[in-house]
Amino acid sequence: MGAASPSESATLKSGFGGVYGGTAFGPIEVRLGALYADTDTRTRRSVLYGLADSPTGHGGGHTVQGFGEIGYRFTLSAPSAPASRDGRAAASYIEPFVGVAYVGIRRDGFAETGGAAALVSYGRGYDLGAATVGVRGQTGFDLGFGVPVTAHGLLGYRRAFGDVVPAALLSFGTGPAFLSAGVPIDRDALVAGAGLDLAVAPNATLGVAYTGQVGARAQDQAVKGNLTLRF
Repeated sequence: MGAASPSESATLKSGFGGVYGGTAFGPIEVRLGALYADTDTRTRRSVLYGLADSPTGHGGGHTVQGFGEIGYRFTLSAPSAPASRDGRAAASYIEPFVGVAYVGIRRDGFAETGGAAALVSYGRGYDLGAATVGVRGQTGFDLGFGVPVTAHGLLGYRRAFGDVVPAALLSFGTGPAFLSAGVPIDRDALVAGAGLDLAVAPNATLGVAYTGQVGARAQDQAVKGNLTLRF
């Protein structure tokens, strides 16, 4: 991935892999997952305030993520047509759940090459944990013409722990170090989601979903579309 202007550019390369699994013990649902990503970043920028300089930098790092979740499913109706995202028949249910997650970010230090405006970044790590408690639900219905639809939603409360303020320790060459902080993550936030999945074929599902997190200092909201093919 890259972004560029006539005098500035940044390129980010990332490779990642993950595993996910889940099982059920009667009405008890258990889900676990983990992900590892490695990144390589190259930057070039222009400085035109009082001097002409074009520093370039090269850095990298890696990210580790993991989560676990347990829920208790109350089935409200028997499965009907296979319209759910996992290819199983869509039963109506309500599921209270508790989940925990961890994100560990390690960033290598880098030193830009250039003149007096070249930055030095010191390597550091960030550890962020979160616990979420909430309820999710699902129901299925027929849109007509034999087309099954699954509606699903989620509402919960998330508590974050650890390094909730992303920050980088920087300096210009051998000058004094200073701290640059990003947008903080709210320690307390409301999480929500809703979506529809349409079974357009026996092995294909077309869906649209909303996800959001709302806290006192920041909001993160998105609408996503997806096409799932099972084979």
